[in-house]
Amino acid sequence: MDIRVFRTFIAVAESKHFGRAAETLYITQAAVSARIKQLEEFYGTKLIIRDKNNLRLTLSGETLLSHAHLMVSQMEQSKLAISVASQHKVVFSVAATPNVWDAFFSNRIHDVIVFFENVSLSTEISVREAIQRKLYDKSLDVGLLTDPIKDDDFANELIGHFDLSLVGSRSDFDKSVEDYILVDWGITFQKEHARHHKVIPNFKTSTAMIALEVMLSQGGFAYLPSELIEQHIKNRELFSIETPLQIRRPIFMVYLKKNTNTVLLESFKNLLTNNFSQ
Repeated sequence: MDIRVFRTFIAVAESKHFGRAAETLYITQAAVSARIKQLEEFYGTKLIIRDKNNLRLTLSGETLLSHAHLMVSQMEQSKLAISVASQHKVVFSVAATPNVWDAFFSNRIHDVIVFFENVSLSTEISVREAIQRKLYDKSLDVGLLTDPIKDDDFANELIGHFDLSLVGSRSDFDKSVEDYILVDWGITFQKEHARHHKVIPNFKTSTAMIALEVMLSQGGFAYLPSELIEQHIKNRELFSIETPLQIRRPIFMVYLKKNTNTVLLESFKNLLTNNFSQ
């Protein structure tokens, strides 16, 4: 059985939504459905129940979930251990939520790779819940999140912010537009957004890059990271829209306080904070 099938099952179980699982894994929703079907056929039982507005695991699905986490984790650790053993390198692993990746980390990944050239560096995009779990089981060193993890076992260091701007494929915007894309930037954004905008979205996503791709191919409006859309505005592919809603989202570097990679943690933090100050 392909390990990607178990990763897909975990993503569906955590997001409770086939579409959001597809966004997290950067695959189509049809591929998610096919992998879940393959898993159910393999075990000969129903693992997920889908109602109109609800998705839940069956008892068999709940039982499989812990085993799926274990299989994926052991597979990743075994691959990494063998690779590192052959190269005699120290391991350092980083995960970011999809929007932190799009808004900040993707543009710095080259600097990080160069900086850690003598380290076996591992990066991934994952949802908040999965990042917290992997930090706990020590299969991950650092998580980059827009909200801190409120747990005494974790250190949460604010390393910077990113700004969100309302942009569109055309310059005219009002509450009657029918191609507004709502990007999930967290609870704070949702509250402020509801106060300032009465527009009804025709598309929702948790990923900035998906929203950008839809806007560039089909048109529309959305709040996106200023840094992400800067060049598109210069090229007049997108237009900046005036709005009373000014949003700055924080970025936290989160790690276990008992993490023994203290030198690498400090080096990573300094690299990221220097990137923000430039």
